[in-house]
Amino acid sequence: MAKVTGRKRYGTQPQRAAGIAVPVFQGLVVSLVVSVISVVFLSFITLTSDSTFVEAYLKYIMVAVTMVSIFIGSAFATSKVESRALLVGMAVGCIYVLISVGIGLEITNDSITWPVLANKFLAGLAAGALGGVIGVNL
Repeated sequence: MAKVTGRKRYGTQPQRAAGIAVPVFQGLVVSLVVSVISVVFLSFITLTSDSTFVEAYLKYIMVAVTMVSIFIGSAFATSKVESRALLVGMAVGCIYVLISVGIGLEITNDSITWPVLANKFLAGLAAGALGGVIGVNL
């Protein structure tokens, strides 16, 4: 009996890699869920305790929550894609920053300066890139 081999024809195109839109969206959802859970936890701590520590450092704690959320979402997205780690991670970070700045502007009605916006984008891109590099190796 002849053995069937899986030879490829010479004129065929290789299979295209899967798109990155769905994993980026999944990573964004994971980032947003981590942020919401963290904010609910922090607000619970703030309401139930008399400690002024959380209130004094809330701005810095929220920056850390944002960076950790972007990192986790980027790692999740790149573990699904298994390629293009920097692109996927940076996309998750950039979209997350856009959404968070948009929500912040709607809630507070404050204006934002270009240097502050650039700082947020650079931090989001860096956290996303780092999460992407770590996530592709998981």
